[in-house]
Amino acid sequence: MKQINLYKSKKKYLSVLFVLLVGVGGYFYPLVGLLVIGLIILAVALNFRSTRYFCGHICPNGASLSTVLTPISRKRRLPQFLYAPEIRRALCGFMLFCMVNLLVRFGRAWSEVGRIFWAIYVISLGISYTMGLFYKPRAWCAVCPMGTLQDTIAGTSGKGEVKAES
Repeated sequence: MKQINLYKSKKKYLSVLFVLLVGVGGYFYPLVGLLVIGLIILAVALNFRSTRYFCGHICPNGASLSTVLTPISRKRRLPQFLYAPEIRRALCGFMLFCMVNLLVRFGRAWSEVGRIFWAIYVISLGISYTMGLFYKPRAWCAVCPMGTLQDTIAGTSGKGEVKAES
């Protein structure tokens, strides 16, 4: 009989709940988008403990992708070019550029800042769930700007594959 790890099970469903609360709740309450800033700060801070520790143990997006998409994903490998550090850094740089541009143009109040981070989060979720359907559930993790930023800070090229507890 297979034993169920209750902690991992709860963590997976809490991750899905978090993603839904931020994704849906941020539309109605823009300040919820500020939680995304908290995730970014946490990811960078934990990177000093171990490269991509955040990705494998805490990231709610990766855990939710695994939980929701594992039964329906095509489970194909990503095209090799997406693993290239140059492609990953270009995507990360583009998203950082968009974020800074939006903050400079529209970020005059905390609610506007929250809305900007919420919008970027929702766009990332849309891309990650689409990639997860056509490829492996956590395909997004290979190109995720946060993982790329963590690899860059740590001075590693990163392979894009994340070993997770989920």
